[in-house]
This record gives sequence, C-alpha cells and structure tokens, in this order.
Amino acid sequence: MICLALGLGILGFVAVRRARCYHHCYAHGHHGGFGPPWQHGWHGGHHGYSRRGLYMMLSRLDCSPAQERAIVSELDQLRTKLRDTKYGLKDVRGDLAAALRGPILDDAALGAVLGRVDAATGDARAAILEAVRNVHAILDDKQREQLAELLDSGWWRRGGSPYRV
Repeated sequence: MICLALGLGILGFVAVRRARCYHHCYAHGHHGGFGPPWQHGWHGGHHGYSRRGLYMMLSRLDCSPAQERAIVSELDQLRTKLRDTKYGLKDVRGDLAAALRGPILDDAALGAVLGRVDAATGDARAAILEAVRNVHAILDDKQREQLAELLDSGWWRRGGSPYRV
C-alpha cells in the first residue's frame, strides 16, 4: 500500500514537472506566436495553446456562446483548484527526502508525507469530478455524444486538432 502511494506520488510529481515544461515553452512564445486571436492567451498571452484547442473543440461541438462561456469558466475554476492543490504539495518533496535521509526509514514522517499526497490527490479528484459533472450538465445530448466520440477517437494525439485525419 505504501509502495503504491509512493509510486502515485512520484507519478504526480513527474506530471507536474512535465506540465511546467510545457507551460514554459508555450507561455514564453516558443510555439510560433501566430494564429487565430484565441491562440494569444487566456490572460494577456499565457496559456494560448490550451485556449486554441478548447475553442476548436467547442466549435466542433457547435456550442452556443452561453455554453462556451460556462465551459470556459468551469475549466478556469478547475485550473485554479488544481494549481492550488499543486502549490500545497510544494514542500512534500523536501519532507520525503528528510524521511529517506536517515539510516533508518522514518515511518511516521513517511506516513505524514503520504497522507498529504493522498489528501491532495483526493482534492484534485473531487475538483475534476465536479468539473466533468458541470460540463456534462451544460451540454445537450448530441453534444455529449460528439464529445464522447472525440475523446474515444483520441484526436488530441494527432496534433490536438479535431479536424485532422
């Protein structure tokens, strides 16, 4: 059980690290700097790469402007909650290092670290479930079916565009 929790914690740290690398690359203009207006950012130039794919998907689903605003707002709230969860875990790596540093594994310290990782994972899971439920409620039946087909086909692995074959 401890090995599983430790493995999940390490995978989480790797995922956060990769997300930071991608954010740095795109936020600092290393992706070209051209394209449609929504590519240029959520908040004055950051996260434009995410917005472009989102608007392409919303266009493919034929969402109304009200639906688009609601979905974008929901995803912004999710991003904020996940960012807060990530920042809450910043000092876990140091605590884990301290637990492993001694000649004998400090089980109490390791348990505290894994408890914090479990709590953060639970918070992230709850935020994601809430966002998925809210987006599901915003879409109509036809849009839900189209979204399910897009997710099932894996269109994001072929360059992020639902229009690529």
